[in-house]
Amino acid sequence: MKVKQLLDQTFYYFNSPKRKWIYIISAALFAHFFLIIFQPYGISEEMDNPANANFSKFLFFFTIAVSTLVGLSLSQFVFRPMFSFEKVTNKKYITWFFIETLILTLVSFGFSFLIPDLGNDFEKELNIAFQVKNYFRAFIILLFPFFGTIIYALIQDLTLEVNELGEQIKKYHNTFNTSDKQTELLLKDENNNLNLSIALNDFLFAESSNQYVVVHYMKSGSVKKHILRNRLKNFLNQNEFMPIKQSHRSFAVNLLNVKHISRINNKDFLILETDPKIKIPISKSYLKAIKDEINQFTP
Repeated sequence: MKVKQLLDQTFYYFNSPKRKWIYIISAALFAHFFLIIFQPYGISEEMDNPANANFSKFLFFFTIAVSTLVGLSLSQFVFRPMFSFEKVTNKKYITWFFIETLILTLVSFGFSFLIPDLGNDFEKELNIAFQVKNYFRAFIILLFPFFGTIIYALIQDLTLEVNELGEQIKKYHNTFNTSDKQTELLLKDENNNLNLSIALNDFLFAESSNQYVVVHYMKSGSVKKHILRNRLKNFLNQNEFMPIKQSHRSFAVNLLNVKHISRINNKDFLILETDPKIKIPISKSYLKAIKDEINQFTP
C-alpha cells in the first residue's frame, strides 16, 4: 500500500471509549515504569541525590502517571470532539498527536505547581527552554503506547473479522444441498481440454506451480494430487461459477470444504473439513472477495 493511500485512510483506532481508555492507561503505565526503570533525562542523578527524600521520589513518578492519565483523558474525551478530530484521516491525526503532546506537557506543568519536581527547583519549571525539552521528551515516550495501541487494535479487529467469517462459512455450507455438492467439476488444461472430472465436494484446493496447477482432491478417503498444465488465473476463470476462490497468490480453495479460519504466528489460514492438518494461506488482499462470495449466499 502506498504511503499516500495509508495517510488518506480514516483513523479509527481510538474511536471507541474502550480503545481510548486502553491507550490512556497503557500510556500512563508505560511512562511511569519507563522512567523508573531507565531513569533518562537526568532522573538517575536526581535519584542519587541525597537531598531528594524517598517520598519526594515517589510523588515525582506518581505525578507523571497521573498527569499522563489526566492529560490524555482531556485530549481524547474533551478536546478531540471539541475540535472535530473524531473522524479524521491518518494524515490529519498526526497533527492531533502533536497537539496531544502539548496538552500533556501543559497538564504536567500544571501539576508542578502542586507537587514540585525533584530538586524543588520550581524556577527551572518556568523556563521555556526546559518546557520545550519536556515536550519532546513526552513526544518520544508517547510514541510507544500510541503505536502499541494501534497494533493491538489491528490484531483485535482482524481476530474479530476471522471469527465472523468462520460463522459465515458455516451458513454458506448450509445453502448448498447434497446434489449441488455432487455436481461434476470439469478440470481443464490451458487449451480447455478436459483433463479430470471429479465431484465438486471432492475438490479441496489448487496450488500454482509455475506453468502448472496442482489439484488436491479426495478419492477413496485419501488426498490425491493431479497436475494440470494451466495457470491459476485461467483455472479460476474456467470455474468462475463454482464456489472456488483464490485465497493467496498461489492458492485457490473450495469454500465448501473450508471449516474455519485460524491465526497461526500472526498469519491467517483456511482449515479444511477433510483434514485439519491442511492449512491454506489466505492473504488480506483476497479476504474481501471471499467474504463477498460468502455474503452473497448467506442472510
